[in-house]
Amino acid sequence: MAPNNVADSDVDLDLLRSSAREFLAERGEKDSVEDLARMDWTGLLVDETLGGAGWLPVETVVVAEEIGRAGDRSAWFGTTMAAAALAFAPNGIRDRWLPSVLDGTVPAGLALAGGTVRVTNAGALRLLITLGGDGIHLFELSDTTPRSRDDELLDISRPAWRVELSGTEGMLVGGSERADQLHAVARVLLSADSLGAFSATFERLVAYLKERIAFGAPIASFQAVQHRLVDLLVFETKARAVIMKAARSLMPAEVTGEAIELSAAAHAFVTAKAAAAVDECMQLSGGIGFTWEYPLHHALRRAFTNGQLLGTARSSRAAYAEMARW
Repeated sequence: MAPNNVADSDVDLDLLRSSAREFLAERGEKDSVEDLARMDWTGLLVDETLGGAGWLPVETVVVAEEIGRAGDRSAWFGTTMAAAALAFAPNGIRDRWLPSVLDGTVPAGLALAGGTVRVTNAGALRLLITLGGDGIHLFELSDTTPRSRDDELLDISRPAWRVELSGTEGMLVGGSERADQLHAVARVLLSADSLGAFSATFERLVAYLKERIAFGAPIASFQAVQHRLVDLLVFETKARAVIMKAARSLMPAEVTGEAIELSAAAHAFVTAKAAAAVDECMQLSGGIGFTWEYPLHHALRRAFTNGQLLGTARSSRAAYAEMARW
């Protein structure tokens, strides 16, 4: 694999962020991953010799944040993570699946191993990668694979599903260490997605409070409101810092304890606070914030869903504590 290629400067990342934001705004509310593949976004964690863009975790985090900010409905996350898993798979499996995953013609998903797994966009998925203590497994999904909408999660723009894998034999495509590495990457990307959802909400809130007049003055001018806005800004700054630190620790060819520890810390911090931060934006938005189809409500449901897909804040805190012992 190529060396861990981190952007040389904040200028590079800012350019990537602005171009990704512009592209996603022009793209609109689409659920296809193919146009994202044409931007090479599905291959950001795949070596260039295999048709990817290289192992670029920091850049992938920036894209993930913008995906969350835009409320993108595609299977980008699962497809990108599946491509990363297939890049390390045995040659026969890799050659069969990786090209079609990279070009987005086979949308894929990622889940923690189990009899019944939880994943987004499962209605269209044909390939599912699971991560567990015994390694990475690949499942080919058919039209008869039992799957149902997950009513416990309320994300209607990017629905969550339960897929029944009991009795289905998957193909082993990677060992336990590689599974740990991909789980660390996935934690960081989901955290970035939630941060993006919050950042868009926070920006929308500030603009609203500047325009909304009460007692003859903009609401944003009231000191009590300003204090709450500062608290939200502090959360955003802290979240981006811990996510980027974790992203920079992710190496292509080795699984480090530091990377697992930092990814667990980032996921625990963001997952525990993101939905609450969006809810605070809802409170500050007044009645409009409670409108079910207002974008703020979509962001709240997205952040909540992200916090349930690949472990919770509690499970990540336990993982962090376990790593810290050593």
